[in-house]
Amino acid sequence: MSDFKENIEKLNIRGIIMSSVMTAFGLVVALSWKDAINELVNSIIPNSDNSSLLGMFIAALAVTLLVSALATFALKFNKRLERQLDRVNDLFDRD
Repeated sequence: MSDFKENIEKLNIRGIIMSSVMTAFGLVVALSWKDAINELVNSIIPNSDNSSLLGMFIAALAVTLLVSALATFALKFNKRLERQLDRVNDLFDRD
């Protein structure tokens, strides 16, 4: 059983899964909100050549803020999960 635990710790599967989840969050959020944010910005800023570039930057900033909030939530959740797993491991190690 000890060898199994060592191999799992070496692989750091939770870290790999969290990285994959964070990447998926970023991609899904960016794709799903892109058109909605662009339309919102276009309704606020009238269409012209200069405002189109400004609108793109505003949309990119909005998506970045949203993804950052989701990433922060996921990282805090991961820390909470790690603490709970450590407590469970401590209970089993006592025996």
